[in-house]
Amino acid sequence: MIYLDPYSPHILKAKKVHQEKSFTLIKKRVNKLSTCELKGFLDDLRINKILTDLPINLEKHHMDLFEALPDYSIEDWNRYVLLKQIKNKDRTQGQKEIVNKYNNLTIIVGKIFKYKGGFDRKRSTYSAYDLAQALCVQTCTYCNRLYTKTVKNPNKTIRPEFDHWFPKENYPILALSFYNLIPSCHVCNSSVKGTTIMNLDDFLHPYVDDNIDYKFSYWIKKYGRYNFSIKRIKDSKEDNTIKAFKLEEIYKTHRDEIHDLVRIKKLYSISYLLKLKKMLNKTGQKTSIEELYRLAFGVHYNESNFHKRPLSKMKKDIIEELKMKLDE
Repeated sequence: MIYLDPYSPHILKAKKVHQEKSFTLIKKRVNKLSTCELKGFLDDLRINKILTDLPINLEKHHMDLFEALPDYSIEDWNRYVLLKQIKNKDRTQGQKEIVNKYNNLTIIVGKIFKYKGGFDRKRSTYSAYDLAQALCVQTCTYCNRLYTKTVKNPNKTIRPEFDHWFPKENYPILALSFYNLIPSCHVCNSSVKGTTIMNLDDFLHPYVDDNIDYKFSYWIKKYGRYNFSIKRIKDSKEDNTIKAFKLEEIYKTHRDEIHDLVRIKKLYSISYLLKLKKMLNKTGQKTSIEELYRLAFGVHYNESNFHKRPLSKMKKDIIEELKMKLDE
C-alpha cells in the first residue's frame, strides 16, 4: 500500500476543490428534503465535515446520523446490513420490515451523497475524473502493480476507480467524503476487496498509516527460478491488509521481475553505475541518484514517488536484498 500524505499541498488543494464543488450540489439536495430531522442534521457545518474530515473522524458522522433520526437506530442499521445478505424469501416478517425501512433511508441518503450516477458520471460538472486528475496518483494505491492514470481530455477517457474505504453500501453518508475515496485499480476495488468492511484499528488506511512495515523478500526456488514472500508481523495491520487484498498471491505472478533484477546485478555492478553517474556529470549531464536508480531499475527510489511507477515498493525491497542499493 502507498501512503498518501493528507497534508501534501496538492492533496489539500484537491480537497478544497472537492469540498467547494460537492457542497453546492449536496446543499441543493438537502434543501429539497421533506424530512425535517435529516434536514436539520445536515446543516452546512455537518456537510463540510462529512466531505473533509480525516478518516479517524468519519465513522462518527455515520453514528451521529442515527442519533439524529428518532425512528432509527444504529443497532437496527447493523441488523439491516446483515439481513441484506439473506434472500427476501428467507426473511421473517419483522426482518422484511427492517429491510424495507432502512432501504428507504439508504435511497434518501444515497440521493444526497450521490456517487453512482452522479459523481462518477462523465457529464457531471465536477466528477471523479476531476478528482483523479487533481490527486495524480499514477498507480493503484493498494497494490502498486497497475497504472491508474487519468486522461480527461477530450472525452474523459480513463481514470482510476475510487474505492470507498468505508463501503458506501454500509456507510452511504460517506459516499463523497474526500478521504474515503481511494484511487485504485479494478482488481483491488472490485475483484479483491469488494465490500470488505475494514476498521482503522486492524487495517492500513492510505491517508492514515505513514509507517507501513512490510518487506518483499526473495529466495532461490531452484536454479534460475525465484520465489518471494512479504515479510510482516503476524496479525498486524499490515498482515490483515495484505491478506484482504491478496497481495502475496497476486505478486507471485511477478516473479519474473526478480529474475530481471538478478540479471541486472550480474551485468552492472554498483561501482559501474556510480562511475557512469560521475562520467555523465563530467559531461554536464547532471544525474542524481534518484534518476540513476530509475534508469537502471525502472522504478523510483524515494517512497514519496512510489505511486508514479508500478512495482516500485517490491523492486526497491528486492534490490536492497540483492545489496544493489545506490548511495552517493
